[in-house]
Amino acid sequence: MLGRHEILARPHWRPFAANSVLLQLPIAELRALDGLVVFVRSNGIENLKEVDCRIWARLNDGLDGLDDATRAMAATEGPEAPQLLALRGAADSLRACRDFNGTSRIPRRQYARDISLAFADLPVRWQERLTDIRARRDDGEISLADDIFKRMIQKLAQYAWYMHDIGFPAELTLAGLQAFHEYETTRISNRGKRLASATILATFSDIQNYMRLSGDYADSLCLEVRKLLQKLGEKVDAEISSKYAALAAIDVRAIRPRAEAVLADAANRPNPAQRCQQRNRAMALAIPLTTPLRREWHELKFGRDIVWDDGRYRLRNYKLRKNRHRRGREEYPGSIHPSAQQFVDAVLLQDDDPKYLDALRERAEQMMWPLFAHPNGSEVAPNYVSQVWSKEFGTGAHIARTIAYDILFALGEKATRGAMLLNDHQSTQAAAKYIGQQARAAALAAAARERDDMFEELMSEVDFRHHSDAAQPHWSPGKDGVVNPETKGSHGLMECPSSDDLGHERLISNGGPGSLVLQFRPLTCGAASGASRRSWP
Repeated sequence: MLGRHEILARPHWRPFAANSVLLQLPIAELRALDGLVVFVRSNGIENLKEVDCRIWARLNDGLDGLDDATRAMAATEGPEAPQLLALRGAADSLRACRDFNGTSRIPRRQYARDISLAFADLPVRWQERLTDIRARRDDGEISLADDIFKRMIQKLAQYAWYMHDIGFPAELTLAGLQAFHEYETTRISNRGKRLASATILATFSDIQNYMRLSGDYADSLCLEVRKLLQKLGEKVDAEISSKYAALAAIDVRAIRPRAEAVLADAANRPNPAQRCQQRNRAMALAIPLTTPLRREWHELKFGRDIVWDDGRYRLRNYKLRKNRHRRGREEYPGSIHPSAQQFVDAVLLQDDDPKYLDALRERAEQMMWPLFAHPNGSEVAPNYVSQVWSKEFGTGAHIARTIAYDILFALGEKATRGAMLLNDHQSTQAAAKYIGQQARAAALAAAARERDDMFEELMSEVDFRHHSDAAQPHWSPGKDGVVNPETKGSHGLMECPSSDDLGHERLISNGGPGSLVLQFRPLTCGAASGASRRSWP
């Protein structure tokens, strides 16, 4: 950082080196003024404008530097200097973003501990085992993601609370686990609905993880828990996931145009902070389609995670959060598709001239700006991107991972394997299962089309008003008024599939006008037979 005499020794200050005003300016103001002068000269700016001042501030010390330069300009050029209008206008724009209160910084929900215990209130042996598990994880002895470990503690705390509530000892026993299972299957969530089977499955999976890692529990009890997990898994598979219903309502082809419309609408917002928010929303809608990450968009930073390289925004040295703790995990070779780069560019540029885009990319990487940031520069909430999708499409951004499979399945099994890599599914089980579901659905859809074609051909040959041909089928009321086919002459009976034959099919089609592939899904397991919920054990 240059001192006063070093600044005044620079060529553009030498004629004024003895100026008493410059000699008395606070050093911070002199540095800011010098930086502004260098910026103006290097960019060939003749008449200083608000956009020039704003981009200079964003590339340097922000609003504080802009205020210092404004005071220095007033001191050296006088209070009526024309440059002050540009400086103050830029400062007002940046200040509006800094002070914008459209997004509350206060959590929307206050979480009171009403169905769980604090860690210190758990049984001492549990605390000791959990501390040991954490140490083994930190030493690399076991692989356990931090969020899974935290969730394990939360579920144990919920279980212990319920045991206290019903007068049971806080211990993992078959009776206690059965009672807790019954409680979870009947409990009403904060959203006013019963817990989903997948949620209950995750709860007992976390408890099983603790039992396995602690080594304190008999094989017979662990076996019972595995039986429960198997039943819960079957129930989850039998249920039609709500994401498919949400997917059916989404016109996939309309997502990108919607993002572009939101981006275009930013120009209509009077407040620069509101324009910033619109650009964030547009980027949140556009990017997940081609880079379907899990819920980790909020933590991505330029320079550390995202770099501009070879004409593209690329993830560098990045391992996806869910499995990054595992040894041997490869880096995720993701990038922002060129068709979506305009949204990232818009977030970087904001209201500034595109000629400064390269400089802003460099500054963003140098300062590690968040990819998603509030107008004041602070990071967004972890579920920000999903909130944007939920508001637009009724479901979170995680559905983009399903869309990737959906689109690529239409191109064949190899492309579906590509979707597996895109979604960071290391195991082939997820892709194989999805391929199996889609293959069965496609086969069922083909059979349904053949059935429809058969009916259309049959009905086109039947004349309900004239039966001139003796071999023509004649549809007449039979016993109990049921319409049956009859024939004249050769007496050949025309058979067609009965309602019972077709009753096993349940077709859930993608009703959205932009469906890219058929979304037919068969009804499976208990849901097909109307079987009631099985109890455990």
